[in-house]
Amino acid sequence: MPNYTGKKNINSAALGDFEGMGFSLHEPDDHFVELYFKDKLVATYIQVTLSIILLRDACSMYLKSITGEWTND
Repeated sequence: MPNYTGKKNINSAALGDFEGMGFSLHEPDDHFVELYFKDKLVATYIQVTLSIILLRDACSMYLKSITGEWTND
């Protein structure tokens, strides 16, 4: 079982391979999570409704929109 030592570890695990492709998560406050691709804001989520599946689907859809290729983690 993984040992998470902080939010950075949890965010990295949630993004999976998408982190290495340039995606990151930022939490501007206690209620919202922002998904970025490099320096571009891709989506904003309410923390309590965000799931790993929703997050990775958003990454895949964004990559498809900029490359025309579907990437599914």
